[in-house]
Amino acid sequence: MAALAAEAIIILMKYKFPLSIAIAVAFAGAAKAADFDELYSTPLPELSAELRAAADRHAVTYFLRGLVTVHPEKTVLNTGDGRAFILDLSEEDAAAWDDRIVEIWGKAEASDDLDTLKVSSIKEYTPDPDAVVPPPYKGKFRPAQLLGEADGALSVSNIRWLAPDAQSHDFSWATASIRPELVKEIYFVTKVQPPGLAGHSLLFYDFGDAGITDSEGRKSRGFFLSVEAYAREGQAYSLIAGFKKTFGIIWLLTNFEDYVMNSAAFAKDWMNYYPVLADREGKVKMARDTVELAAVNREGEWYHSTRNNCTNNLVTMINHSLPEDRQVKMWTIPHLIYNFFATTPPMVPGYLGRKGALGPMAFTINAENYRDYIPLPAPPAAPAAEAPAAQ
Repeated sequence: MAALAAEAIIILMKYKFPLSIAIAVAFAGAAKAADFDELYSTPLPELSAELRAAADRHAVTYFLRGLVTVHPEKTVLNTGDGRAFILDLSEEDAAAWDDRIVEIWGKAEASDDLDTLKVSSIKEYTPDPDAVVPPPYKGKFRPAQLLGEADGALSVSNIRWLAPDAQSHDFSWATASIRPELVKEIYFVTKVQPPGLAGHSLLFYDFGDAGITDSEGRKSRGFFLSVEAYAREGQAYSLIAGFKKTFGIIWLLTNFEDYVMNSAAFAKDWMNYYPVLADREGKVKMARDTVELAAVNREGEWYHSTRNNCTNNLVTMINHSLPEDRQVKMWTIPHLIYNFFATTPPMVPGYLGRKGALGPMAFTINAENYRDYIPLPAPPAAPAAEAPAAQ
């Protein structure tokens, strides 16, 4: 834990955090699971007026290639896979690149607001015949696809699915029907690894007995959203690598059994569940918006260890469930990250608890109790004995 805290301090100081805040935040970020509830009563450090100054609020980095077209009211980039982005360019630059195929680096404001890119660099695209084809993405990832909607049910493919009696993480990819209006509860979840470090966050959408049903008739209690670094074969995630435009990003959907069993049964991690304090309308909206945003084509979008990661995107989704006056402000600290307390897994439960967006921890699932939440299916009934033949 000390080593992780030291690494975090180095990163924070690199970005000109005051040393006192860097130390406090780094060690809070390495808090053990048993300390999470104490975060509700821990005051936040006061930030100076300088740190509260206005900031560039563009957080999500993109690298794209496509055709630039200048229209009277806007400049558009059309990519080869059919997407269209409005480019924030000067009139002079737009005119210079009109009707040309280019490659750009740019930034969108947030992962749920990708229509417009503020262009940081642009140049003509010339194919490189010697370009190396990158390895494929790891097989545990597939972007969700929204196939359509009928009578309020969303048909979603590429949901990672695991059976409740699985003996290993031998998952399949399923197409399921999700009815947002049937969602019962939504939980912010911290995945905690021995000896007690919360290193990942998820959202769980609990549909109770209604569940979600896949195309083969299998049911699950609900689904998880896990925003992750979209790693390719041969890549290994690290916090430092996440700062360096190393990974794409994926909004992965899994059924309840998949993530719980892979974490608690097979990896011996534990998962703490904090309820989202939204009204019924907000939860339904959040469930629908999550599916739609998970299905967005994010090719060319880059994971970032603080500004576009597993946690701050979940807080963004929680904001979808809340009225504007209760939403979490994401840019407290300029030129660095979203609000640090909304982007680090151990910090979020306490911070959002004080904001009235999360309730206290409702339950924990671990290696000892996961079968209380995922019971084994009943064995098939024995075939009825045949009546003796008449004599």
